[in-house]
Amino acid sequence: MPNTRFTISTDPGIQAAIRAHADAAGLDVSAYIVAAAAAQMAADDAASAAFAPLDADNASAMRQSTGLPLPDLPAFEDLPADEQLLVRRVIGSAVGSDQAGVA
Repeated sequence: MPNTRFTISTDPGIQAAIRAHADAAGLDVSAYIVAAAAAQMAADDAASAAFAPLDADNASAMRQSTGLPLPDLPAFEDLPADEQLLVRRVIGSAVGSDQAGVA
C-alpha cells in the first residue's frame, strides 16, 4: 500500500528543531515525525492498558454508589457558630458579597 501525505503546520522554531533532530538521528523529517508519533502512541497505549483495570474499578464503584442513600444534612441553625461563619464566607465568596462572613 502506498504512503499517503499527512500535512501539519508548526511554528518556524519548532520546525527548525524538528529538522535538526531528524538530521542528528540520520532520518528525513517524515521518518523522524512518524517514529516520534509511533513512540508517543505506544506510550499512550501502554498507559491506557496500565490504567484500564483501575478505570473499570472506578466505573463499577460509581455504578454501585448511585443507589446509596444520602445522609440527612443538618439545618444551618444546628451548625456550630464557627461552621455557620464558614458557610456564610463560602456563600459570600461564591456570590461576590463584600460582607462575606459578617454575622
